[in-house]
Amino acid sequence: MSRERSREGFIIALILAGLLWVIYLIFKLKGYGSLDVESLSDEQIEAIKASISRIVIIGGFIIGALMGAVVQRSKFCIAAACHSIVTTRDMTQTRSYAMALFVAILGTQILYKTGYVDISYSIYLSSPFTWLSYIVGGFIFGVGIVYAGGCASRILVRSAEGNLGGLVSVMAFIFSSGATLWGITAKLRVDYFNRLTVDMSSQYIPEILNGIPSWIVIVAIEVVLVVFMLKAPKESEWWGWKWPLSGIAIGLTIVLAWWLNGLAFKTLPLIDSFSYTGPDDPTLLQKWRPKSLTFALADAQTFRYIILWTGESINFAISTVFGVIFGAFIASIISRTFNWVAPPLEQFKYNLFGGLLMGFGAVLAMGCNIGQGLSGFSTLSIGSILTMSFILVGAIAGAKFMQWRLMRSL
Repeated sequence: MSRERSREGFIIALILAGLLWVIYLIFKLKGYGSLDVESLSDEQIEAIKASISRIVIIGGFIIGALMGAVVQRSKFCIAAACHSIVTTRDMTQTRSYAMALFVAILGTQILYKTGYVDISYSIYLSSPFTWLSYIVGGFIFGVGIVYAGGCASRILVRSAEGNLGGLVSVMAFIFSSGATLWGITAKLRVDYFNRLTVDMSSQYIPEILNGIPSWIVIVAIEVVLVVFMLKAPKESEWWGWKWPLSGIAIGLTIVLAWWLNGLAFKTLPLIDSFSYTGPDDPTLLQKWRPKSLTFALADAQTFRYIILWTGESINFAISTVFGVIFGAFIASIISRTFNWVAPPLEQFKYNLFGGLLMGFGAVLAMGCNIGQGLSGFSTLSIGSILTMSFILVGAIAGAKFMQWRLMRSL
């Protein structure tokens, strides 16, 4: 038991070290924004731009590794948080997700209000309100996570632990998301689903609720989350340290990712006014738009980067995927929980089918359970909340259908 505690303590120490490292990179990035650009030569400006790019990539890798390690050790999974409502009726993981959401919303909104991150330029607030894409994509993704046996982050972690079923889900997810982004099913997404929009200047809920101060909206949402967490039964596992701390750690990865990318987006026009004219510059928006963690686009980009390395360049999203795999692998090795596991053939079929549904649904909805469910939700985007609502509905429907099939076979 003492050796097990020592190993857990070592993993926790590594996680804390990673958090401090990311904060150091953020403050290093912040320092570039206060430089006197007029006194810098063109060579120095280019060197600073390269440094900013390296900081974002390294920071993305560390943040991804933090999430991977936390998910690996805690078994945090939003799929379980959704379908456990009707399967085990144990909402411990649901409350852990609520804690992650509480931290993500609070941290992101503080960064927004203090000017560190302009989330209005993020895809969650500036994209058209493609309501049908959010509904259908969210529902399909929700069904998919039940069949795949895990959410977008969890299947990556399971693969890094040696679970071959998780690897099948990841590969199916990559195949389906890539096809829906750039391939055969992209036409269906663009020509049909994405054309059905509602004209909205912004998806930011406080702006939609015109006349109500934004802080009241934020406090109201946070209070609902706190009440839900406090209503856990006294005998629930929630009242231990594992699940609340896991939720806090996951929420912090979302906040740190926003902070890192938001500062890069804010700093670059100050450093290089020749290349970037300001926040609305199309080139700046294309490459450096403020973003946090997501795996719908990231997984597909990572696969394309691996197979087309000479024609591609690494970015924040790709580095986070590598980070999640690395963090989960290291945590499983240290904790001695790494183990090659081949599920039964029937489960492999579920993994394949679930991964295909997840990839299509995530891209259609412009994000997965992390991208829309935490990163997007933290911006208080109405589209993200709609998507997450239908991910929940899809997961519950998928769980009920699987229960029905099981009972029918008995």
